[in-house]
Amino acid sequence: MANLEKSLKLSPTRFAIIRLLKEWGKGTANQLSKALGISRVAAHMHLDWLKEQGLVQVRVERKGRGRPAEVFSLTDFAQELFFPRRYDIFALTALDEIASELGDKFLLKIFRKFREQLIEQVGEFKGGLRERVKAVAQMLTDQGYLADWEEEKEGFVLSFSNCPIAQISKRFREACLSEEEALSKILGTPIVAECQQPSGELKCRYFIPKTKSQTKQ
Repeated sequence: MANLEKSLKLSPTRFAIIRLLKEWGKGTANQLSKALGISRVAAHMHLDWLKEQGLVQVRVERKGRGRPAEVFSLTDFAQELFFPRRYDIFALTALDEIASELGDKFLLKIFRKFREQLIEQVGEFKGGLRERVKAVAQMLTDQGYLADWEEEKEGFVLSFSNCPIAQISKRFREACLSEEEALSKILGTPIVAECQQPSGELKCRYFIPKTKSQTKQ
């Protein structure tokens, strides 16, 4: 946590504000200034900075006949950054139980269902293979995969620097298999998995071969 504070240039006061908003759920600049022993102006300056960083959000609330007040709370980004929720532990426990009771085939069915949601969100990419690979890379990057792509003579390489479900994929290879199937369906062509993070590689890397006519272009 100390390294995280340092990398974000969080002063003790700013981090104290984050802690208080986490404990309270929400708070005003006036409430924070009293709790921290600083002026209301100073509290607002810190809150404005936290808002610019995407850590704090504000909304106006009206109580009775008094003036409306600005109420601050943590963003989802701040919640995950400073107070991560261990969804992976619950997911791994549940998937272990499913695999034990219903078998690996049923487990694969679940992962395929999960990937189907991705396919539905994407819809149908138009254009040539190059345009589709580029669009898939952008779409996956927007979802946290940190995807990249490059073109080679024989095809395209699609790689991910981050896997959002890495801990699950390390335990259940069905997650990787369903990902490969989904990408093949989205791109409309078979792809080849060359390396994957669950195997200890730095990236997940897929090769998408060109057709003979595309290779000659």
